Amino acid sequence: MKKIFRVDDRLIHGQVIEGWIKYYKIKNVFIVNDRVFKDPIQTMIYKSIVPKGVDIKIFSVDEFLKFFPSSKVSDFLVLFESVEDLIKVEPLIKEDIDLNIGCVANREHKYQISDTVFLDLNEIKELCYLRERYPITVRKLPWETSIEIMNFIKLLEEKV
Repeated sequence: MKKIFRVDDRLIHGQVIEGWIKYYKIKNVFIVNDRVFKDPIQTMIYKSIVPKGVDIKIFSVDEFLKFFPSSKVSDFLVLFESVEDLIKVEPLIKEDIDLNIGCVANREHKYQISDTVFLDLNEIKELCYLRERYPITVRKLPWETSIEIMNFIKLLEEKV
């Protein structure tokens, strides 16, 4: 039984389906993203690509904050498009939830953390703060060696 909050700006794609949903036999997938929540075409696309037997729900951040505390699901993968959205749901994070940063694309003023994760200084700061209370890993796939967020404090100190 797995409980995962994952930041991946691509949301659902092959690595998520094969590497996370199938690997952990996840039965509940939640996309938490205001933009996708408001877009019926993207909602339809995401709902059509998850494997059979997987229940997928799409929430705005505010709706997820209301839904999740009363949810009875025991295994889940919650997908966020951004670190910012993950931080917004911080009150929902519990010690038994794995926090994973999988893919955040390169943009201006971002620093390379791994081959797929690029963060700006504010995102690094927010994750370092969150890391004081919960383990956070950076990895594309569950069987890969992860990069610990604790190492980011040095990067943050060097750039500030």
